[in-house]
Amino acid sequence: MFSPACLDAVTRRPLPLTVRLRRVPADADRGITTTEYALCILTAAAFAGIMFAIAKSQAVNDAFTGIVINALGNGF
Repeated sequence: MFSPACLDAVTRRPLPLTVRLRRVPADADRGITTTEYALCILTAAAFAGIMFAIAKSQAVNDAFTGIVINALGNGF
């Protein structure tokens, strides 16, 4: 009914943890660092774009102009 390979896989005992950890290749997660750097750069670029759009808005321009006029009007 079942093949011998299937029965062997079911009845086989799992390997000890130390053997399983040694079987992981040393370069298994190679490239992960590059991906993390790329995501950080994309996030920083998106944040900079949002900040630039906010800084260019008329409301921010009016607020900064008001601060400068108020500071200059008080005799600083």
